[in-house]
Amino acid sequence: MHRRKLPRLAGAEKGGVMKIYSGNCCMCDVGLPTGDKDDMGNDLFSGDIVQLWCGHYIGKDFEEWQPLDGLTAIVGNQYQSYSDGTIELIDANPVLFTMGIAKVGIHGDDWKVRLIKSHKDIIVGERYLSFGLNYRA
Repeated sequence: MHRRKLPRLAGAEKGGVMKIYSGNCCMCDVGLPTGDKDDMGNDLFSGDIVQLWCGHYIGKDFEEWQPLDGLTAIVGNQYQSYSDGTIELIDANPVLFTMGIAKVGIHGDDWKVRLIKSHKDIIVGERYLSFGLNYRA
């Protein structure tokens, strides 16, 4: 299957869609619905900033949930980035996951996610260096 490389995205002023990056690697468009909710019932979308919670002794009287240090985001592998600055669309409808627990998906039996900042409140140029994420148009 032949895929066409796309030029570096030009930005919102030229019709660009905001995207979430891990460093310089374009992950996916912001605002794609996951069809899932966080532990408080909030709908989750790609680009949402979330906190991971890890469960211990699930189903026992002393079940315990602890937040992990730091934050992460809901992402998908929608694009392939190249060192010359081009990106390639590889999946128009990527499977979305919580960065850090990709094999689990959004959350699992012993993992919960809690929405910290909605993708709707993110602006182009926002950067979270401590966990390597940034938003571009």
